[in-house]
Amino acid sequence: MKCLKCGQETSKSYKVDFDGAEKEIAYCQKCLMDVLKESVPLKNTPSPSEDSMRKKRHLSFDGEMVIFVETPLRILEEMFGKIWSDQEKENFENERKITFLERKLNEAIKNEDYRKANRLKQLILQIKNKTVK
Repeated sequence: MKCLKCGQETSKSYKVDFDGAEKEIAYCQKCLMDVLKESVPLKNTPSPSEDSMRKKRHLSFDGEMVIFVETPLRILEEMFGKIWSDQEKENFENERKITFLERKLNEAIKNEDYRKANRLKQLILQIKNKTVK
């Protein structure tokens, strides 16, 4: 595979999941180090508020929700500043939550955990109802 940055052949590739679509990317060692140096340091990214975490404690996947839904939005804001209105940000966050929960729903159905599947369906409907179009 070829490095995405410089085009040289490399034997290292990484499978990355972008909202349900798996993509394979490759970087040579030098470019990987450059990309990591240029990236936003996560330690400077604000962590979710205690209030938002408290609301999600009853879910078994609350930590995953923070990682896959809230943190990417915070990183984008850290990198580019305020790029959405409050309503646009809420809608985008809700879309990400729905995508995340639908994946969890499919897993629950596959594992025949119908109680969890029902709870997930209810959460998805709640989020869809509060998303402004």
